[in-house]
Amino acid sequence: MTSRHKGKTKATSVSRVDRVTASPVRIAVLCVAVLMISVSGGILIGKIFDPFERKKEVQSVHALAVPAAEVASAPSATTFVPESPFAYNDYPAPEEPRLTPEAEIAAREHMTREPATAELPANAELPAWKRYAALAPDISGKPMIAIVIDDVGLSTQRIEDLNELPALLTLAFLPYAPSLQGKVEMARRNGNEVMLHLPMEPTDEDTDPGPDALLTELDDAEILERTIRNLDSFEGYVGVNNHMGSRFTADSRAMAIVMDEMSKRGLLFLDSKTTSASVGYRFAVERGMPSVKRDFFIDHVIDEAAILKQLAKVEAMALRTGVVIAIGHPHHETIGALRKWLPEAKKKGFLFVPVSAVTALTFKG
Repeated sequence: MTSRHKGKTKATSVSRVDRVTASPVRIAVLCVAVLMISVSGGILIGKIFDPFERKKEVQSVHALAVPAAEVASAPSATTFVPESPFAYNDYPAPEEPRLTPEAEIAAREHMTREPATAELPANAELPAWKRYAALAPDISGKPMIAIVIDDVGLSTQRIEDLNELPALLTLAFLPYAPSLQGKVEMARRNGNEVMLHLPMEPTDEDTDPGPDALLTELDDAEILERTIRNLDSFEGYVGVNNHMGSRFTADSRAMAIVMDEMSKRGLLFLDSKTTSASVGYRFAVERGMPSVKRDFFIDHVIDEAAILKQLAKVEAMALRTGVVIAIGHPHHETIGALRKWLPEAKKKGFLFVPVSAVTALTFKG
């Protein structure tokens, strides 16, 4: 090749470089192309040499990290907002967004406490009041107190507060509470016993007992249908006590329908005795059902000092009769009073038992 030809080739090459570098746009395009080639090469090398690293990251995500799309698509439970106030409804609004019961249970799998429910055989013939009974402590002649907390389920935070109290409790859940099954499992995993708090018609016509409440004006078929719907609202409970019901529990026709269905299911009945005219306890005994009656309401006055005075009366009766059933509600004041009183009561020798243990003392079935 002649020197003249070499010079021409060199000049042409320099000219092409100059044309590329002389334009800022061309430089930018060139940089982007180099970057894309580098990224593609890195991904390819990563797939070849470390195929398991990403899988390991996904598996280590905590159960609480529920995808936003899953939360948004979760079926929402019916929320009841009363037009007239309940007798006990100082709860905050249900939490949003709500998880499905399954997601809520999974989100709490980090809890380390073992369930304190009795290890009973998986026997379909075993009645519900025994199958789901909480594991009661050895009675050994000590005065016994069963603390029942009604109106549970509208607030997850209140359930957590109750679970943290230093004694076994019986929690009565409203059947229309949102994400109900998950909340019930929270209580049972902490060793507490669970009941269904069945809405029934009060004497005061201005007080709303809630959706699907049992009313005396309904015909027999509708009472039975509502009873079944309420009893099917969740699983894991030993029995039923009445939410309100001062009118309904005094109606023999209506109560007979309810008690017949409860008897078929092997449930116990706690008569909250919102009226002295209640036929609930008598009807349960006539049907061979385990049944007990409430002795005290501890927070009809929602004040911590007043509640502590009621709890002193509970102590006195337990010493006198050997066993007491006291009903309260998940107010801040009630939880605060129990937090102060329970450790002292245990030091005095009082034994805290579930409602099923009290019924077992007299029921021979």
